[in-house]
Amino acid sequence: TNQKAVTLYKAEDTSSGGGSETPDPEVPTAPIKDGDKVVIYAPAYNKALSATKTGNYNVGVDVTVNGDKLEGYGETEIWTVIDNGDGTFSFANGGQNIGMADSYSSMNLGATHDDWEITDLGDNLYNVKNTGRGNFMEWYNQYSNWSTYNSSSAATDGQFQLRFYVVPEGGETPEPEVPVAT
Repeated sequence: TNQKAVTLYKAEDTSSGGGSETPDPEVPTAPIKDGDKVVIYAPAYNKALSATKTGNYNVGVDVTVNGDKLEGYGETEIWTVIDNGDGTFSFANGGQNIGMADSYSSMNLGATHDDWEITDLGDNLYNVKNTGRGNFMEWYNQYSNWSTYNSSSAATDGQFQLRFYVVPEGGETPEPEVPVAT
């Protein structure tokens, strides 16, 4: 009938000191954790998800990878990770989570459906799927904005293959100070 596959994991009791330091390889681990400050971006297009909107859709901000650093983002592209404790995450900017309404494919701060499931695609690429609506976050290249879509090709389409850049403690790289004439 209409049942979904369920995967069960056994938690190991480490209270007696007999546990292993290595996590069970079958238990999926997220690339992010509660409290992280992250930039969500589509590496195929070098576009970061912004809280800023144009019309109904979120703006994409140009970013570049320079070694192990991501450059070009600002405060509106930094999302605070919230671990919901059920395998899903929420992403907040300005104290509001990004989510989806009951209809439409756009994302909004403070919207009802704000829980997201992360699927590891390998090579530090992830799908980010809204659990309430079933749509995946995407950089919609044809229209140059961020949106969502329920795609059967999300795992192989670069518009849906996202990365998380964890912003180093202290936030962005500070701008160089301009010397003051005395």
